[in-house]
Amino acid sequence: MRTDSNILWRCRRGIREMDLLLRQFVDHHYDTLTDEQKADFDRLLDEADLDIMDWIMGRRPAPSKELQDLITLLRNFNSSGKQSG
Repeated sequence: MRTDSNILWRCRRGIREMDLLLRQFVDHHYDTLTDEQKADFDRLLDEADLDIMDWIMGRRPAPSKELQDLITLLRNFNSSGKQSG
């Protein structure tokens, strides 16, 4: 797994909405994730933006239970309205 200092840099995406959601999720929740969830988040960042967007929007399930669980956390964060602060 990459060091935490690289996570924000890796959250920079080609799709602005993805960039904002991922970076704000890290700002608000990354420190509370387990080591396993952090490793899953690292793997998520290796995926293509459009795939992640499809998973978050529910168009397709993520390819593993671990990534799907992380997508659920991202969805809950996004729907909570906390990402705008």
